[in-house]
Amino acid sequence: GKQLMASKELKVTLTKSTIGRLKAHKACARGLGLLRTNHCVTVQDTPENRGMINRIYYMVNVEEV
Repeated sequence: GKQLMASKELKVTLTKSTIGRLKAHKACARGLGLLRTNHCVTVQDTPENRGMINRIYYMVNVEEV
């Protein structure tokens, strides 16, 4: 089975607007649950979420919770 690791969480804040960005990048922001500029969400630290964050690194601010 899948091993349960101590689930860390990441606090992600959208620092720049998604207007005029690549569709894929908008989808990443949406997938992370970010709706608008300065909106902040807490997501699980998973490879999937990391991937989305890395893709839109230039418009988000990430802190470990």
